[in-house]
Amino acid sequence: MNTEIEIHDGRSDNSPLPQEKLISFIQESHDSIRDDNETDLSTKSFSNPLIKSVLEKLEKHSSLYKYIVSVTTLDLKEPTEGGSNFSFKNDIGASWQSKKDGIFNYKLEDVDSKKCYLITILWLHK
Repeated sequence: MNTEIEIHDGRSDNSPLPQEKLISFIQESHDSIRDDNETDLSTKSFSNPLIKSVLEKLEKHSSLYKYIVSVTTLDLKEPTEGGSNFSFKNDIGASWQSKKDGIFNYKLEDVDSKKCYLITILWLHK
C-alpha cells in the first residue's frame, strides 16, 4: 500500500461524485435545516444536523467510501472601520491513497444569521 503526503487547498479531482453534486448536498441540507420549524438555530448547534444530513446523502450515494464531514462556524460581527473584526482558519490532515481518497472544501454563507460555515468533506476508499 502506497501512502503519500500531500498538502493542497483541496483534492476533489478523484471525488466519488461531481463537485456540483457535493455542493448540492451541502446546500440542500442547509436549506432543509433552515426550513425545519422544529430546529431553533439560535439555541441549537447548526453543525450537528448539517453534518448528519450531508453524511446521510453521501452514504446513500456510495458505500465504497468512508466519509468525514467537518464544519467550522464563524459568527460574522459588524465590520469595523478597518474591515472585518474576525479571522478563522481550519486545517485538516489525512494519510491516504492519493488515487482513491480526497478532500473537498466549501464555504457556505448564511446572510440572515450572519454566520459563515466552512464545510470539509473527506472520502476514504474502503
